[in-house]
Amino acid sequence: MMDEMTALREAFGPDPRTDPHTRDRARAALLRHMERAPEPAAVAAPAASRPWRRWPLRVALTAAAAAAAVIGVVAVENVGTVDDSGTGYSTTGLPFPRPASAAEVLTNAAWAATRKPWTDPRPDQFMYNESRELRNERAYEQQHPNDPIVPGHTRTITVQEWKRVDAKVMGTMEDGRLTVYERGGRVTWGQLDYDQLKRLDTPDKVIAWDRAPKNFGIDLDRLIGQYVLPPRVEAAFYGALAKGEGVRLNPDAVNLDGRRAIGLGRVKEGYLAQELLFDPDTYRLIGEREVAIAEHHNTDEHGDDDFTPAGAVFRQVIYTQALIVDKVGDTR
Repeated sequence: MMDEMTALREAFGPDPRTDPHTRDRARAALLRHMERAPEPAAVAAPAASRPWRRWPLRVALTAAAAAAAVIGVVAVENVGTVDDSGTGYSTTGLPFPRPASAAEVLTNAAWAATRKPWTDPRPDQFMYNESRELRNERAYEQQHPNDPIVPGHTRTITVQEWKRVDAKVMGTMEDGRLTVYERGGRVTWGQLDYDQLKRLDTPDKVIAWDRAPKNFGIDLDRLIGQYVLPPRVEAAFYGALAKGEGVRLNPDAVNLDGRRAIGLGRVKEGYLAQELLFDPDTYRLIGEREVAIAEHHNTDEHGDDDFTPAGAVFRQVIYTQALIVDKVGDTR
């Protein structure tokens, strides 16, 4: 297994710009496979992770003073090719066995999403999200909450969270203590309407919804991981990303545990790559990371230079589990 330091230092080379013919071919394949995909039937789900402090997700949890400790999550698919029941995921018929562009990887991801077993959850059920996140040592993090990960001085934490589908209840596991929050009074958090998300089952619907006026901003690539979406909806989000420009491919990314991954994402502010990580065999979403791909100078709140070196890692997460469960505290 690759050691932690190698994984953290691993940075990205430039992705060749995909030619229009390749993009069109990938989009056509994506839509073709979505149209042919059968409607599945059982419960599966996408795992979890907190929004970042320095560059918070545009769809993030907000809480009143009474629940300031409540945090948002990212929900993604279970890692690997075998689920908890021992059922394997077949990759027979993969659109692009050797994808050479971001559009082709997204087409594979959409194809894989439509093969997931699924039953729509009831409003009173919960999305259970679990992840492992690489963080700085606690004392250092408290003093320097916006700094990149410091090699050799890190800890790996497990994040567990339960969100009710109708957004009325949320639960978190922090330091071994389960805490439950109920919406009302001074306690609230941001959560998109699940029934509305369920209707976004084509790339064009996703794009139209994204462009419609809202009282909050949304990053489509991040939203895929924040909610346990029905298979065709998840595929539609990948299709919407494939229609956009600026998605860069890193075919040799490394996950938190040292396993190979395919990284896909965009560069923010000219230097920060925010990537979703996909399993290179199943093309299921398995994690995310944020890393500086170029040196960057900024001015902090004191007017001093805030320098970020190329290769600095700000976020490294592996998604370990996500399930639809009946109550807070359930993990199966």
